[in-house]
Amino acid sequence: MTLLKKVFCSFAILFFSQSALAAEYSVEITNLTHKISFTPRIVISHIPVSFFSAGDDLNDSEGGLLNGQVNNALREIAESGNIVPMQLILDQASIAPLVAHATGDGLLNSGQKQTVILNDNEGLSKISLFAMMLPTNDGFIALNNKDLPQTGSINYFLNAYDAGTETNTESCIDIPGPLCEGAGLSPDDAGEGFVHIHRGIRGLGSDIDPAIYDWNNPVAIVTITKIND
Repeated sequence: MTLLKKVFCSFAILFFSQSALAAEYSVEITNLTHKISFTPRIVISHIPVSFFSAGDDLNDSEGGLLNGQVNNALREIAESGNIVPMQLILDQASIAPLVAHATGDGLLNSGQKQTVILNDNEGLSKISLFAMMLPTNDGFIALNNKDLPQTGSINYFLNAYDAGTETNTESCIDIPGPLCEGAGLSPDDAGEGFVHIHRGIRGLGSDIDPAIYDWNNPVAIVTITKIND
């Protein structure tokens, strides 16, 4: 039994002993950057479990949660903005009863905000959120295993992370999205090999101007409001 399934099972008895009352949350995501866009966002409510930690090697296709499945899904998000692998994990029969998820579609450009409605069960107490940052090689925003409000609203400021799975060439040939239209995944490039705070756009190539596309943390604010108090 994998670590994530063990964690889920340890909470299952408590979870199902509670009344399954519906809960609804408004999750407002605001892009605080000058020129960075966020790819489609996946918002997840869940029992207490961390999807990653700083220092993790997301290149490890056998380690981490679900024997590498979560590592692979996070790499897909960070390098290509693809949230489908994460959705498929969350929809697995053994996982689905203990999570809920929703998506924010389209690009969220600088200065824009979007509200996602998340419906879940009262037994779910944590929230996570992931999206790629464009134009970067493997930069992503992450809200990881934070508390859902029991009443009212709560704000979280998000930093930019580097997945450490692709070298920061800052070359459009390696970066997807409307500006660069390059490749998403780089399977032959292991990058720095660990998750860390992103260093921003440094002018390493001629394709992306740091005077326009660099940023300072935080890069986003997430406001979560419980609707049905």
